[in-house]
Amino acid sequence: MDSEINRISDLDIYLTRMQRSILDKMFFIDKVFEPFRYILDFGCANGELIKAMKPMFPNYEYIGYDISPEMIAAARENVSGARFYDDWSKIDIPFEESLINISSTIHEVYSYGSEKDIDIFWDRVFGSGFRYVTIRDMMFPQAENIPARKEQLEAIRNSSYAEWLESFEDVWGKTENQRQLVHFLLKYKYTQNWDREVHENYFPIFTEDLLKRIPDTYRLVFSDAFTLPYTSWQIRKDLGFELTEHTHIKLILEKII
Repeated sequence: MDSEINRISDLDIYLTRMQRSILDKMFFIDKVFEPFRYILDFGCANGELIKAMKPMFPNYEYIGYDISPEMIAAARENVSGARFYDDWSKIDIPFEESLINISSTIHEVYSYGSEKDIDIFWDRVFGSGFRYVTIRDMMFPQAENIPARKEQLEAIRNSSYAEWLESFEDVWGKTENQRQLVHFLLKYKYTQNWDREVHENYFPIFTEDLLKRIPDTYRLVFSDAFTLPYTSWQIRKDLGFELTEHTHIKLILEKII
Protein backbone atom coordinates (compact mmCIF):
# COMPACT_ATOMS: atom_id res chain seq x y z
CA MET A 1 0.00 0.00 0.00
CA ASP A 2 1.10 3.57 -0.70
CA SER A 3 1.92 5.07 2.70
CA GLU A 4 2.21 8.61 1.33
CA ILE A 5 -1.29 8.59 -0.17
CA ASN A 6 -2.59 7.06 3.07
CA ARG A 7 -0.97 9.68 5.31
CA ILE A 8 -3.38 11.49 7.64
CA SER A 9 -2.69 15.20 7.91
CA ASP A 10 -4.45 15.69 11.27
CA LEU A 11 -4.14 12.47 13.25
CA ASP A 12 -5.87 13.79 16.37
CA ILE A 13 -9.04 14.68 14.46
CA TYR A 14 -8.99 11.31 12.69
CA LEU A 15 -8.69 9.39 15.95
CA THR A 16 -11.30 11.49 17.74
CA ARG A 17 -13.76 10.71 14.95
CA MET A 18 -13.06 6.99 15.35
CA GLN A 19 -13.62 7.12 19.11
CA ARG A 20 -17.15 8.47 18.68
CA SER A 21 -18.28 5.13 17.29
CA ILE A 22 -16.51 2.87 19.81
CA LEU A 23 -19.70 1.55 21.41
CA ASP A 24 -21.23 0.72 18.05
CA LYS A 25 -18.06 -1.14 17.08
CA MET A 26 -18.66 -3.54 19.98
CA PHE A 27 -21.93 -4.68 18.41
CA PHE A 28 -20.81 -8.31 18.14
CA ILE A 29 -19.90 -9.03 21.74
CA ASP A 30 -23.42 -10.02 22.90
CA LYS A 31 -24.20 -11.94 19.70
CA VAL A 32 -21.46 -14.59 19.62
CA PHE A 33 -21.91 -17.70 21.74
CA GLU A 34 -19.52 -20.42 20.63
CA PRO A 35 -16.38 -20.31 22.82
CA PHE A 36 -13.29 -18.48 21.62
CA ARG A 37 -10.25 -17.06 23.43
CA TYR A 38 -8.87 -14.22 21.33
CA ILE A 39 -10.21 -11.05 19.76
CA LEU A 40 -8.06 -9.80 16.90
CA ASP A 41 -8.87 -6.21 15.92
CA PHE A 42 -7.82 -5.87 12.28
CA GLY A 43 -6.96 -2.23 11.49
CA CYS A 44 -6.74 -1.40 15.19
CA ALA A 45 -5.26 2.12 14.76
CA ASN A 46 -4.22 3.37 18.22
CA GLY A 47 -6.03 0.54 20.01
CA GLU A 48 -9.02 2.49 21.34
CA LEU A 49 -11.50 -0.32 20.74
CA ILE A 50 -9.32 -2.82 22.60
CA LYS A 51 -8.79 -0.27 25.37
CA ALA A 52 -12.55 0.10 25.78
CA MET A 53 -13.33 -3.62 25.63
CA LYS A 54 -10.61 -5.01 27.92
CA PRO A 55 -12.06 -3.87 31.27
CA MET A 56 -15.60 -4.72 30.18
CA PHE A 57 -14.76 -8.19 28.84
CA PRO A 58 -11.53 -9.24 30.59
CA ASN A 59 -11.78 -12.97 29.82
CA TYR A 60 -10.52 -12.55 26.26
CA GLU A 61 -6.98 -12.02 25.06
CA TYR A 62 -6.67 -9.01 22.78
CA ILE A 63 -4.55 -8.66 19.68
CA GLY A 64 -4.28 -5.58 17.47
CA TYR A 65 -3.06 -5.49 13.88
CA ASP A 66 -2.44 -2.46 11.69
CA ILE A 67 -0.18 -1.92 8.69
CA SER A 68 0.95 1.43 10.12
CA PRO A 69 3.99 1.22 12.45
CA GLU A 70 3.01 4.69 13.70
CA MET A 71 -0.42 3.43 14.78
CA ILE A 72 1.02 0.30 16.38
CA ALA A 73 3.50 2.39 18.36
CA ALA A 74 0.61 4.57 19.56
CA ALA A 75 -1.46 1.48 20.45
CA ARG A 76 1.35 -0.04 22.51
CA GLU A 77 1.63 3.21 24.44
CA ASN A 78 -2.14 3.58 24.75
CA VAL A 79 -3.12 0.06 25.87
CA SER A 80 -1.45 -2.27 28.35
CA GLY A 81 -1.98 -6.01 28.51
CA ALA A 82 -2.57 -6.49 24.78
CA ARG A 83 -0.33 -7.45 21.88
CA PHE A 84 0.00 -5.29 18.77
CA TYR A 85 1.57 -6.13 15.40
CA ASP A 86 2.27 -4.44 12.09
CA ASP A 87 3.56 -7.72 10.62
CA TRP A 88 0.81 -10.30 10.04
CA SER A 89 3.29 -13.19 9.89
CA LYS A 90 4.30 -12.57 13.52
CA ILE A 91 0.81 -13.01 14.96
CA ASP A 92 1.10 -16.28 16.88
CA ILE A 93 -2.40 -17.05 18.16
CA PRO A 94 -4.58 -20.03 17.11
CA PHE A 95 -6.97 -18.45 14.63
CA GLU A 96 -9.49 -21.27 15.09
CA GLU A 97 -9.95 -20.02 18.67
CA SER A 98 -10.24 -16.38 17.63
CA LEU A 99 -12.67 -13.72 16.49
CA ILE A 100 -11.35 -11.30 13.88
CA ASN A 101 -13.03 -7.91 13.99
CA ILE A 102 -12.88 -5.80 10.82
CA SER A 103 -14.24 -2.33 11.48
CA SER A 104 -13.98 0.52 8.95
CA THR A 105 -11.17 -1.32 7.20
CA ILE A 106 -12.55 -2.85 4.00
CA HIS A 107 -12.96 0.50 2.26
CA GLU A 108 -9.39 1.48 3.20
CA VAL A 109 -7.95 -1.76 1.82
CA TYR A 110 -9.71 -1.10 -1.49
CA SER A 111 -8.83 2.60 -1.50
CA TYR A 112 -5.12 2.24 -0.89
CA GLY A 113 -4.27 -1.34 -1.77
CA SER A 114 -3.40 -3.01 -5.05
CA GLU A 115 -5.39 -5.95 -6.41
CA LYS A 116 -2.80 -8.19 -4.78
CA ASP A 117 -3.29 -6.43 -1.43
CA ILE A 118 -7.05 -6.96 -1.70
CA ASP A 119 -6.63 -10.67 -2.45
CA ILE A 120 -4.23 -11.05 0.49
CA PHE A 121 -6.70 -9.26 2.75
CA TRP A 122 -9.61 -11.56 1.90
CA ASP A 123 -7.39 -14.63 2.14
CA ARG A 124 -6.40 -13.60 5.65
CA VAL A 125 -10.01 -12.98 6.62
CA PHE A 126 -11.60 -16.12 5.22
CA GLY A 127 -8.64 -18.43 4.67
CA SER A 128 -7.12 -18.36 8.16
CA GLY A 129 -9.88 -20.34 9.88
CA PHE A 130 -11.16 -17.75 12.36
CA ARG A 131 -14.01 -18.97 14.58
CA TYR A 132 -15.87 -15.72 13.96
CA VAL A 133 -15.52 -12.93 11.43
CA THR A 134 -17.23 -9.65 12.34
CA ILE A 135 -17.52 -6.77 9.88
CA ARG A 136 -18.68 -3.20 10.31
CA ASP A 137 -18.08 -0.73 7.51
CA MET A 138 -19.59 1.78 5.14
CA MET A 139 -21.45 -0.08 2.42
CA PHE A 140 -24.06 0.92 -0.15
CA PRO A 141 -26.65 -1.52 -1.58
CA GLN A 142 -26.79 -1.81 -5.35
CA ALA A 143 -30.57 -2.10 -5.05
CA GLU A 144 -30.72 1.51 -3.79
CA ASN A 145 -28.47 2.98 -6.49
CA ILE A 146 -31.13 5.03 -8.23
CA PRO A 147 -30.50 8.29 -10.13
CA ALA A 148 -29.38 11.05 -7.75
CA ARG A 149 -32.29 12.66 -5.93
CA LYS A 150 -32.51 16.06 -7.59
CA GLU A 151 -33.92 17.87 -4.57
CA GLN A 152 -31.04 16.67 -2.39
CA LEU A 153 -28.42 17.60 -4.95
CA GLU A 154 -30.00 21.03 -5.35
CA ALA A 155 -29.99 21.55 -1.57
CA ILE A 156 -26.25 20.84 -1.48
CA ARG A 157 -25.48 23.13 -4.44
CA ASN A 158 -27.39 25.94 -2.73
CA SER A 159 -25.64 25.46 0.60
CA SER A 160 -22.30 26.55 2.03
CA TYR A 161 -21.01 23.07 1.17
CA ALA A 162 -21.29 23.61 -2.58
CA GLU A 163 -17.56 24.21 -2.94
CA TRP A 164 -16.81 20.89 -1.29
CA LEU A 165 -19.17 19.13 -3.68
CA GLU A 166 -17.28 20.75 -6.57
CA SER A 167 -14.01 19.49 -5.13
CA PHE A 168 -15.53 16.03 -4.67
CA GLU A 169 -16.72 16.00 -8.29
CA ASP A 170 -13.25 17.02 -9.48
CA VAL A 171 -12.11 13.63 -8.15
CA TRP A 172 -15.17 11.42 -8.70
CA GLY A 173 -16.94 13.04 -11.65
CA LYS A 174 -20.42 14.47 -11.92
CA THR A 175 -22.88 13.27 -9.28
CA GLU A 176 -25.41 11.30 -11.29
CA ASN A 177 -26.52 8.47 -9.01
CA GLN A 178 -27.51 8.17 -5.37
CA ARG A 179 -24.47 6.13 -4.46
CA GLN A 180 -22.28 9.04 -5.51
CA LEU A 181 -24.44 11.58 -3.69
CA VAL A 182 -24.45 9.58 -0.45
CA HIS A 183 -20.70 9.08 -0.82
CA PHE A 184 -20.30 12.86 -0.67
CA LEU A 185 -22.72 13.17 2.25
CA LEU A 186 -20.60 10.80 4.34
CA LYS A 187 -17.48 12.91 3.94
CA TYR A 188 -18.55 16.54 3.51
CA LYS A 189 -17.88 17.39 7.18
CA TYR A 190 -14.34 16.02 7.20
CA THR A 191 -12.63 19.02 5.68
CA GLN A 192 -9.68 18.98 8.12
CA ASN A 193 -8.27 15.91 6.33
CA TRP A 194 -9.97 16.70 3.04
CA ASP A 195 -7.09 15.81 0.71
CA ARG A 196 -7.12 12.29 2.11
CA GLU A 197 -10.87 11.95 2.59
CA VAL A 198 -11.87 13.17 -0.86
CA HIS A 199 -9.72 10.54 -2.56
CA GLU A 200 -10.76 7.67 -0.29
CA ASN A 201 -13.46 5.44 -1.76
CA TYR A 202 -16.06 4.89 0.95
CA PHE A 203 -18.12 2.57 -1.28
CA PRO A 204 -15.59 0.52 -3.28
CA ILE A 205 -17.96 -2.45 -3.50
CA PHE A 206 -21.71 -2.85 -3.18
CA THR A 207 -23.25 -4.66 -0.23
CA GLU A 208 -24.27 -7.44 -2.58
CA ASP A 209 -20.63 -7.88 -3.68
CA LEU A 210 -19.54 -8.25 -0.07
CA LEU A 211 -22.14 -10.93 0.61
CA LYS A 212 -20.96 -12.87 -2.44
CA ARG A 213 -17.47 -12.93 -0.90
CA ILE A 214 -18.62 -15.08 2.02
CA PRO A 215 -17.37 -18.64 1.41
CA ASP A 216 -19.42 -21.78 2.08
CA THR A 217 -17.24 -22.46 5.11
CA TYR A 218 -19.00 -19.62 6.99
CA ARG A 219 -22.61 -19.03 7.88
CA LEU A 220 -24.17 -15.62 8.35
CA VAL A 221 -25.55 -15.40 11.89
CA PHE A 222 -26.23 -11.65 12.09
CA SER A 223 -26.78 -8.89 9.55
CA ASP A 224 -27.83 -5.27 9.89
CA ALA A 225 -27.91 -2.52 7.26
CA PHE A 226 -28.37 0.95 8.69
CA THR A 227 -27.61 4.67 8.56
CA LEU A 228 -25.64 6.21 11.40
CA PRO A 229 -28.01 8.34 13.53
CA TYR A 230 -25.38 11.06 13.87
CA THR A 231 -24.97 11.27 10.10
CA SER A 232 -28.73 11.53 9.59
CA TRP A 233 -28.97 14.26 12.23
CA GLN A 234 -26.06 16.22 10.73
CA ILE A 235 -27.49 16.14 7.21
CA ARG A 236 -30.93 17.15 8.44
CA LYS A 237 -29.38 20.03 10.41
CA ASP A 238 -27.07 21.27 7.64
CA LEU A 239 -29.06 20.55 4.49
CA GLY A 240 -32.68 20.16 5.56
CA PHE A 241 -33.45 16.71 4.20
CA GLU A 242 -33.60 13.14 5.50
CA LEU A 243 -31.10 10.56 4.36
CA THR A 244 -33.05 7.32 3.94
CA GLU A 245 -30.51 5.06 2.20
CA HIS A 246 -28.46 2.57 4.19
CA THR A 247 -24.83 3.64 4.51
CA HIS A 248 -23.35 0.97 6.80
CA ILE A 249 -23.48 -2.75 7.36
CA LYS A 250 -22.76 -5.08 10.28
CA LEU A 251 -22.15 -8.78 9.77
CA ILE A 252 -21.28 -11.69 12.03
CA LEU A 253 -20.01 -14.83 10.31
CA GLU A 254 -19.45 -18.11 12.12
CA LYS A 255 -17.12 -20.85 10.95
CA ILE A 256 -18.94 -24.07 10.12
CA ILE A 257 -17.26 -26.82 12.09
